[in-house]
Amino acid sequence: MMGVIIIAALIGTFIPIFLNKKGIDPAIATGPFITTCNDIFGIFLFFYIAKIFLGF
Repeated sequence: MMGVIIIAALIGTFIPIFLNKKGIDPAIATGPFITTCNDIFGIFLFFYIAKIFLGF
């Protein structure tokens, strides 16, 4: 859970900066992008930890 929070914080920090430099309004585009990335990284991290514990 802590790893997902750290990744979400990093994405939430750098994506608006990147979008602002590209000329896209970060207030509109950031919300769905961060939510999607957070869900994807959460699932991958969960499966990776499960893989370690189960020994696959």
